[in-house]
Amino acid sequence: MPAAGSLAVSAALLFLPAGVLGQDLAHFLGWFAGEYDNNEQVWQQGEDGIAPEDRHEHIHHIFMPAPAPAVGEHTYFIKQYLGRDYENVYRQRLYEFSVNEDRGAIELAIHSFLDEEKYRYADRDPSLLRDLASAELRNVPGCNVYWSFAGDHYIGEMDEGACFYYSGAMEQNVYITDTLRLTADEIWIGDKAYDEDGNMLFGREEPHRNRKVRQFDGWGAVRRGVFAPDSEDPDEMLLVPDLRLHNEGQVVPLVTADGDETGYSVELARLTYQNTRVAVLKLGILDSATGETVAYSWANPGADRVGINLGWLQVGMTAEDI
Repeated sequence: MPAAGSLAVSAALLFLPAGVLGQDLAHFLGWFAGEYDNNEQVWQQGEDGIAPEDRHEHIHHIFMPAPAPAVGEHTYFIKQYLGRDYENVYRQRLYEFSVNEDRGAIELAIHSFLDEEKYRYADRDPSLLRDLASAELRNVPGCNVYWSFAGDHYIGEMDEGACFYYSGAMEQNVYITDTLRLTADEIWIGDKAYDEDGNMLFGREEPHRNRKVRQFDGWGAVRRGVFAPDSEDPDEMLLVPDLRLHNEGQVVPLVTADGDETGYSVELARLTYQNTRVAVLKLGILDSATGETVAYSWANPGADRVGINLGWLQVGMTAEDI
């Protein structure tokens, strides 16, 4: 059975406009929807010895189709949070896509919420957006993004010098640029801000390179004596049920069916080790207290199943999309 998110995308595509640009929009939205993460980019910068303060921010992106009929026909709820902390939201938006025939492009209008807290968990409950009114949103003129197809990817850009706001602290305008690249598997995001003299205020020369995540479900088992050595049956293997994590660096603690914390966590991460230049899907077992990896296995990066058996601990994960 298709995942709920896939059904939402399929339903949304039924109402796309006809014509070449309409077909282009259908293709674009089929690529765009999903969750993305730049875990490997940040991990590689650590491997290269780049200081933490100079690395790209670790960002997880949720781009979810979410009908908001009063706003537009093709709307998406956007939540972007830092690191692995779902509650550490740094940006929350409503995206509205449409066909711009005059420009021969897909136009993206970016709306911010006047009351962000009200819609903070719309990714978990999209029905929150059904009655959303345009008056509850703010759209900055000149900050729309125009997407065009470039053979095997889409390029998204703002009009030069059109997106800006006045900074009272700097007593001048701050100009925003946003250059994006979308493929079937990745989205690169290059946000930058400049002052009136062209000096960069924030942003990075290299974009955030985010890869679309795959979700995995699975189970674990841990020997009771690992976390309760004085128990009556320390050799008993206890089930860790209902594991769910994505393959771009998510870490989930291993907790037994009875709620016992085992002291260990599991991580899935698609990484490319530089000494071999071979991409792998790594399944790591971490000490929850230190974050250190105590054991790991690996598989092909596109593998549908991956597992590990250490005797005292076992984990098996299967991709949701198979």
